[in-house]
Amino acid sequence: MLKNKIKKSANKDLDALDKMSGYVVKVGKKGELYTPKKLRVQIGLDHGSEFIAVVKGDELILRKRKTINNLLEEEAIATVSEKEMKKERDVLEKELLER
Repeated sequence: MLKNKIKKSANKDLDALDKMSGYVVKVGKKGELYTPKKLRVQIGLDHGSEFIAVVKGDELILRKRKTINNLLEEEAIATVSEKEMKKERDVLEKELLER
């Protein structure tokens, strides 16, 4: 049973890798990362864009850092009324004043 779960998990990881695009990124003398244009276009990196670097074992995972504009353009995950926002603001204000 456990062996099957491990096998299924490994297959999912391989499937995910198949869907990923691999690129060669070079490191400059001062530590700059030089990314291929195709990669920048694919994930929408422009001059001055920032990304988050996550180290996982011997892997380096780069994720585009979302700006407030990116977040505002995303589909809403919840709907909040003005009344709920005011109530939450009051609660937060009270907590801050108690510190």
